[in-house]
Amino acid sequence: MSNDLQRHTDQDLELARSKGQMIGWAQGAGAVIAVSLVFSLIGWIPTVLVLGAVGYLIYRVVKK
Repeated sequence: MSNDLQRHTDQDLELARSKGQMIGWAQGAGAVIAVSLVFSLIGWIPTVLVLGAVGYLIYRVVKK
């Protein structure tokens, strides 16, 4: 093994930040599209009830 540390320039770090932000925006857009598709397929009331039940279960698990 070598003791050489790989150095990153400020430009490398800025590029990584920009790519991370773009990936985050793409994931967010995908999530919005997926949720809107689910809402349109099964309707709002069942979706809200399921999300409420999942939220309650997460709350119970976290509170323990």
